[in-house]
Amino acid sequence: MGLLTSFERYTVRYRCSDRRGRTALIVEDSAGAAYLFTSGTLQGRMGGNNASTRLAKRLEQVAHWRQVPRVAPYTLDGLRQMAG
Repeated sequence: MGLLTSFERYTVRYRCSDRRGRTALIVEDSAGAAYLFTSGTLQGRMGGNNASTRLAKRLEQVAHWRQVPRVAPYTLDGLRQMAG
């Protein structure tokens, strides 16, 4: 995954919530790589074209992912605040 820095920004592309109200996100970095963001950390990495869509399809068996509009990117701390 490489060195994560506090100033790196991630764009939310998909989100889901479980029965307990916990939120998980699929985010993209500035290079277009997709990550699962859950429990306050980035997990895994998928690169290539349409990485976030492919990751959502791969994780569809465990959660229903809703695509969200592309907005300004967030820092890791911003993602943690958003996901609670």
